[in-house]
Amino acid sequence: MKKLRVFQTVKSKRIVSGFSMKNLGTVLLLLFFLPYIFSFLFGNLQHADEDVRAQGTQKQLKSGRMYVLNTTAMGKERIPLEIYVADKLSRTMDGDFEKEALKAQAVLLRSGLLAGCEDGPPEKDISLEDEAYGSGILTEKIMQAVAETSGVYLSYKGEAVEGAYFAVSNGATRDGVALGITDHPYLKRVFCDRDFLSPDYTKTVKYKENEFDRIWEQCDKSQASEEEILKNKEVQVSREPYGVTLYLDSAGYVLYAQRDGAFISGEVLRDAYVLPSTSFHLEDSEGRIDFLVRGKGHGIGMSQFAANEMAKEGEGYPEILNYFFQDVRISKFE
Repeated sequence: MKKLRVFQTVKSKRIVSGFSMKNLGTVLLLLFFLPYIFSFLFGNLQHADEDVRAQGTQKQLKSGRMYVLNTTAMGKERIPLEIYVADKLSRTMDGDFEKEALKAQAVLLRSGLLAGCEDGPPEKDISLEDEAYGSGILTEKIMQAVAETSGVYLSYKGEAVEGAYFAVSNGATRDGVALGITDHPYLKRVFCDRDFLSPDYTKTVKYKENEFDRIWEQCDKSQASEEEILKNKEVQVSREPYGVTLYLDSAGYVLYAQRDGAFISGEVLRDAYVLPSTSFHLEDSEGRIDFLVRGKGHGIGMSQFAANEMAKEGEGYPEILNYFFQDVRISKFE
């Protein structure tokens, strides 16, 4: 009887300490959620580390000696120059672009702020009016692009250049001198062979004939004449449908359009007909006039899409800027 009691005790202990199906389900559930638990824990640690780095980068951007004095309807705000550049960068370029392309854009924005300062960077605040300031999203990548180019700008003959840029070319940028921008000789025509890959490379904008006529009549007319326009030997003439004649520059952008003796500039047409760019031709489609447009933006300076393609190929921001702007110098202030 004693042995039986011992056996019963041991048996009872085994039952108590045994592994039931209920416990098995608990472990399986735990194993199922284990990757998510690790992802949550280490993901949060990674995000916390990124936040710390971002705060460090932002602190670095605030440490400069130069400021922007921004005047809006809400009043005036004194902003560290590099913080302003970062905000403007986030509003003017795709944040997912390659960092070297973002750096090139940051340098152009900084140059534009410094433009007109003959003796180098000013000692006082740069005054401007930018109601959109603060609406950008300052990602770590954008702040790093600004921090790693802090104080860098483009100069031509000792003066900061106005950093012209746009989204996508029609295959080439425009020559500044040919456009009469003689005080910006660094703006040369260069080819952007990969811009056709952009989803914004082509677009068709359609108007009914009566709507096309109405908008045309409302456009501000130019005092230009064909004789005056054709003094520029590089201008190309294109006879279009609906009695329209286009006068295009060497890069294929419309300088003027003429119809019934009236001339309208390409930029006025672009605004009036809401076109992505002034690189276009017309097509008559049974009671409708279609604008067949290539590129997005004014076509002067740096094509952002082309810059990003160059960055993908391993080009650094100095090579990108020197490609789009001729005979410039990459300068830096402390």
